[in-house]
Amino acid sequence: MVFNSKRIKLIFAITLLSILTLVAIGAVMAQDELIGEVPGFASWEEVLAAAEGTTVNWWMWGGSDKINTDVDTDIGQRVQELYGITLNRVPNGAELFVDQVLNEAAAGVEQGAIDLMWINGENFKTLAEADLLYGPWSEFIPNAVYVDWADPALAYDFGYPVNGYESPWGHAQFVMEYNTALVGEEPPTTFEDLTAWIEANPGLFTYPALPDFTGSVFVRHVFYWVAGGPEPFLGEFDQEVFDQYAPAVWEYLNSIEPNLWRGGETYPEATVMDSMLANQEIAFSMGYGPADAANNIAQGIYPDTIRTFVFDTGTISNNNFVAIPFNSPNPAGAMVIANYILSEEFQLKLVDPAKWAWLSPISPAVYSEEFQQAVAGMELHPATLSPTALAAAALPEPNGDWVTAIEAGWIKNVLEN
Repeated sequence: MVFNSKRIKLIFAITLLSILTLVAIGAVMAQDELIGEVPGFASWEEVLAAAEGTTVNWWMWGGSDKINTDVDTDIGQRVQELYGITLNRVPNGAELFVDQVLNEAAAGVEQGAIDLMWINGENFKTLAEADLLYGPWSEFIPNAVYVDWADPALAYDFGYPVNGYESPWGHAQFVMEYNTALVGEEPPTTFEDLTAWIEANPGLFTYPALPDFTGSVFVRHVFYWVAGGPEPFLGEFDQEVFDQYAPAVWEYLNSIEPNLWRGGETYPEATVMDSMLANQEIAFSMGYGPADAANNIAQGIYPDTIRTFVFDTGTISNNNFVAIPFNSPNPAGAMVIANYILSEEFQLKLVDPAKWAWLSPISPAVYSEEFQQAVAGMELHPATLSPTALAAAALPEPNGDWVTAIEAGWIKNVLEN
């Protein structure tokens, strides 16, 4: 038999187009229906009916005034208008709400204080392994059709399987912020060059003390650099591997300590580093928000001389998730909010540089043509790196047990050394 390659390609293209069309139609049809079973509810209509008129207590990190305002406005007001749900944002850190759920479980509290949690990594793992989460649900809410659950960055959180107990809502990637008035236009993008810069400019560099999550991720980058990449830390924790690389990390961090801000005798809290950078008390800051510098410039917090960079060896990225505790009084309302923040309407606000200026965990290609055109037409601030540049530099988070060991090791071998 003689095969006509052009004909085969045409047939394949038509078949693929048909499949994609059916998938797209299915996705649109599924947006108002549960894709599978969730505990206690047989349909999305039941979920909406149970959620209407209720209050959802969303415990979340509250360290950013802008995020707090955006949550209240772009999520809280909209779920009230659309679903009659009152969103009560409770600004407690992850450690507090993990302890809250653990304490409620120990006390046998059947109706807890928390409905929804902004949670990641080791905190999620702690509650999941203790069987203290509601679910599985996240793969079955209507807008879960937009989530690529085959992507390891969405199927796993710090190396721990999500398994339907978390839903993504934003994407983050570590960047370094620097003041060009102090550093110049070419920042030190390797750890070798950063060391030289710190030694030549004592007192102008620092990082938050661990276990602060910003300080912790900075130190994780040092581990990746020492090991030549993230691969040794992506599987289960291995004490021998840790002991192989950790001494060089502690040596590096101790070597720069005398030239840190205040001679390394104290480390600032992440929440005050913005003002320190703005006041030229330090020349660098850092964090998981690639657009934070641009937002701070727009709000008048930063001078317009602030810019961002990523290390030549890359920077760690992860996804922001929400989860529902096992004893949530209102899992229906929590699921409705989790569903809304995956919607095209909210995700467009999330990625808009003039609004949230976050990265999305969702590919624009799964949303409408109008969504994609709107995203393509958005203009980035000069202080914000392009999504392409960030994606090219993105590194995975280590398994959560590595983070625990790194934080404990830093306290013992750097802070207390």
